[in-house]
Amino acid sequence: MTLRPVTSFRVTALLASTFLSLGGALSAQAADAAYNKNNKTTSDEVLEKKADAPKNPAVKANKNQKTIVNVASKADESILVKAHRWDRGSYTASETSASTGLPLSLRETPQTVTVMTRQVMDDQQINSLDDVLNTTPGVTSYANDNAGRTTYRARGFDITNYKIDGMQIDASTSFGGVGSSMNMDLYDNVQIVRGANGLLGGTGDPSATIYLQRKAPQREFSANGLLRLGNWNEHRVMADLNAPLNHSGTIRSRYVFSWDDTDTFRVREHVNRIGALANFTADISSRDTLNFGFQYERTQNDGASWGTNVPIWYADGTKTNLSRSTNPAADWSQATRDQYTAFINYDHDFSAGWHLKAGYMRTQGSSYNNLGVAKINNATRKTYGGFWNQDGTGAYLNALHAEYEDARDNADVHVSGPVHFLGHEHQLVFGFNGYNDELTQYTFSNALGNCSIAGVTPYSGCQYRATGLPIANWQTWDGSYPNFVTHRTHAREVDVTRNYGAYTSGRFVLAKGLSLILGGRISSYQAYTGTYNKANQYSGSSSTGQQNAVLTPYAGMVYDFTKTMSIYGSYTNVYTPQSNLRDSDNKPLNPVMGKSYETGLKGAFFKQRLNTSLAFYLNRQSNVAQATGATNVTTGEAIYDSVNGVKTEGIDFDASGELLPGWNVFFGYSYLYEKGLSYRQDPHHLVRLTTSYTFPGKLHHLTIGGGVSSQSSTEWTTNPGRPLGGGKYDASNLRVKGYTLINIMARYRVANWLDIAGNITNLTDRTYVRQAGFYDGMIYGEPRTFSFTLRGHY
Repeated sequence: MTLRPVTSFRVTALLASTFLSLGGALSAQAADAAYNKNNKTTSDEVLEKKADAPKNPAVKANKNQKTIVNVASKADESILVKAHRWDRGSYTASETSASTGLPLSLRETPQTVTVMTRQVMDDQQINSLDDVLNTTPGVTSYANDNAGRTTYRARGFDITNYKIDGMQIDASTSFGGVGSSMNMDLYDNVQIVRGANGLLGGTGDPSATIYLQRKAPQREFSANGLLRLGNWNEHRVMADLNAPLNHSGTIRSRYVFSWDDTDTFRVREHVNRIGALANFTADISSRDTLNFGFQYERTQNDGASWGTNVPIWYADGTKTNLSRSTNPAADWSQATRDQYTAFINYDHDFSAGWHLKAGYMRTQGSSYNNLGVAKINNATRKTYGGFWNQDGTGAYLNALHAEYEDARDNADVHVSGPVHFLGHEHQLVFGFNGYNDELTQYTFSNALGNCSIAGVTPYSGCQYRATGLPIANWQTWDGSYPNFVTHRTHAREVDVTRNYGAYTSGRFVLAKGLSLILGGRISSYQAYTGTYNKANQYSGSSSTGQQNAVLTPYAGMVYDFTKTMSIYGSYTNVYTPQSNLRDSDNKPLNPVMGKSYETGLKGAFFKQRLNTSLAFYLNRQSNVAQATGATNVTTGEAIYDSVNGVKTEGIDFDASGELLPGWNVFFGYSYLYEKGLSYRQDPHHLVRLTTSYTFPGKLHHLTIGGGVSSQSSTEWTTNPGRPLGGGKYDASNLRVKGYTLINIMARYRVANWLDIAGNITNLTDRTYVRQAGFYDGMIYGEPRTFSFTLRGHY
């Protein structure tokens, strides 16, 4: 099925007609009049206007003169304004620079941009990157195990571009990545740009780029915190303190601490998360601002598995149908990811709207994997063992020990501002950015004498496969088994990656309502690998990839055909290095190359309180990674092939913001068609909805809401496949049914400073899987969960 058949045509026609009907019915004046008519009683807005107005028109401020004001009155109004903002946090954003580097509204940006605001995260109790992306429209995921190795996808491709405050980070969830350690309590919002976006970072995934905006110090004092209790013994606390360090607020600070500790629906699994942030800003002159700070994030997963969790078939080929609580992991199995970050930013105002901004960020992370799980695996090449028998026999412990350290230096310098020409104001940005990343993998093996379990020789490296460590009876096994005996030596492999380049972009107003966005980037990319032996002797390095003067053009156009609606189009090249993905010879795959096209309609209604977009896109790629289902016998990482001629096309419809007074929505529908791969990990149809409603009148302290996530079926490869007997397997692709998950929430304002809230996820307790087929196993999704939260704010 492609976008041309009747089904897709009807979906497209329905979305387009709905969008145009909405735009036609909601002209600027009619929409605002209707909105204001329904919103007359919002006394908070009147207070907000009063607070912003001068207290005494006859008194004018003067830098060299003190002014006497009614301090008590000013303080009271300030508190009311804060309460108003807290009460009615938005589900959308007024502007973003994530796509082009220019501060544009969502409507002015010629790509699909979704912003998950702080209010959405608070309402849905979102506190991890996994929670964010599994709530975001147009984004899907699959889990390789329950040790934090989860891959996120959009528009048919893996998402590999992640940034914090514009700095590119390694947020992959491989054994060496630290993406699973990220704690959302430290961030104010997450911006997701779907489609290729290599203009600002040198790599242009055709999927999406994830921008996280760190919580920043504000000029006024505020404090908020929460206590959360949930099933599976969850305990979570968070404190967020914003403190000016002088009377005027020119020196200010922000401190955030988050701690979350919980069991899970799986036996012997326990997760602990910690996040901490100290952020400082100083206005060192009327034109110069300095910002610096530190943060720490960590996730420890006890009871983690490796490569799968629950087997699909018994040795006789029948389905296991094991319960979701099954966790055949050793009691010492653990995966830990942590990341330390230091950052500094400088902003100089040249006046007339021009700014020079320079930033530097240093991240250091580590990954500790000490994993043991009973699963199917290759006992010798092309033969498999570890299939369970229904009488409790047949299981073997598979184990892997791997330790990584990663250090990345990021820098960005850019100048931006407006220019006036031919009666219009245009915007320009010129910049240079890049990073140097050094990933160290320590070597463990029998030959080095630093890897063993119970004196048994590893299968390869520091891995135990489907023989050598038998489990007497998997039905009665409690996870007890001798642990790894390991120690580090100087032996290690070091992968160095450098990516840097210069970029420029501009928004040029050609006529009233018509703007052209042009940009380009010239990038250089280098990657090489070196090894050290046990005696710490360097054996030299070998290049694993190099590209110089790679040009990434960007072009977009936006035309406002009404006061509330626009039509847009954009084009860019795709260039994405894949040094983290290896082939059967453990060599990095060549960079993904291709082109990305997008066109659509955008709308901004109710004085930009509601943003909508309808996008049609087409991606054509070469050198796309296709999973083989096998893993490297030395590293334990998955093996990929490169595939050319991969094409994806589809539709994205998004709506976010305030649909009616008090009614917030965060909605998205996506249709995707893929061609060129031998399997289909992405659903054709995906619906995501998050919503909340605050009652008017006497019930204005009550907010109710919830969400729906629904996706159609997917198709996965199997390895080795369903057992047929005699060493033969049915390796046919595995079709996984679609599913729908429902969440609900309620919040009540007990006092001006205190809320109580309750959340239930997967209300119907739907059984679903987040991945199936990898070594004939699957990963169950989370059953019904509930939590109770107390949140205070001052």
